[in-house]
Amino acid sequence: MAGWDVHTHLIPPTVLAAAYERAWGLSVEDGVLLVDDQRLPLRRLADPSALLQWIDEQQLDGAVVSVPPALFRYDQGPEWAELVNQGLRELATPRLRVLGQLPLLDPAAPAVAAKLAAEGVFSGFALGTAGFAKLDPVWEVLDRLEAFTLIHPSHSHDPRLDAFYLSNLLGNPYETGLAAAELVFADVPGRFPGIRFCLCHGGGVTAALAGRWQRGIDTARPGIDAPSLSVAEALQRFYVDDLVHDSAVLGLLGETFGVEQVLAGSDWPFPMGSDQVDLDRAAARSAVSEQLTRPLAKEVVAG
Repeated sequence: MAGWDVHTHLIPPTVLAAAYERAWGLSVEDGVLLVDDQRLPLRRLADPSALLQWIDEQQLDGAVVSVPPALFRYDQGPEWAELVNQGLRELATPRLRVLGQLPLLDPAAPAVAAKLAAEGVFSGFALGTAGFAKLDPVWEVLDRLEAFTLIHPSHSHDPRLDAFYLSNLLGNPYETGLAAAELVFADVPGRFPGIRFCLCHGGGVTAALAGRWQRGIDTARPGIDAPSLSVAEALQRFYVDDLVHDSAVLGLLGETFGVEQVLAGSDWPFPMGSDQVDLDRAAARSAVSEQLTRPLAKEVVAG
């Protein structure tokens, strides 16, 4: 058995150092990283050796690492992105492939993406769900790079989700579905086919709503300009991880995105992740995952 876990998380050491210095609005109290209004228990999140142990236990070739979504912090600009990326550089090894941080909503984001790609360290980028409808300058660079681009839900701020852990149980799948909808209706897969988007948590609510989205296009609902691809065609250009905790939903993912587009992903080390990678899927997708997540080593010019 072999393969790759495309969805794991670590806190970069540079972020930890800043937190211990109480810089960037961060702090550490009782083994918990405090970042804005969120709390991240350190333990395995701050321990690359624990992730390497997981890889060994799961009989994998390696894991693709992104920062926990609380660290996207797109309001902090390019300086924050560089602090995160320096820590990711320190984490990168042949068995730990890292996804770069972009200051996604800043005008510098396309240039940062181009610069990171040329280093030959980063295997793509991880993006939080921060509003994707007007990011063409970023998509142009990622398209030319043919970049693996993991879409991970950011925190949902709907106060109705405060009870019952719904901010995660319902908010996270909704946020991923919102991001997918923005990409589909803005025709990003049709206009920028080189980007290798991968949606976390099986794409959230996306597969369940694909037919409804197509109905909205077919009936010319307000605000919709029909994209060049049907919803089904667009979604078959996405990859998704298999982290849905439901075998029936796995079948729906295969029908919606294509069986070959469903990759093994655990969300290690979070409690809502998987205790066991699907080793058969990891092995079957090994060559695809390895190719998708090879470190970028390509120079492009941001427009």
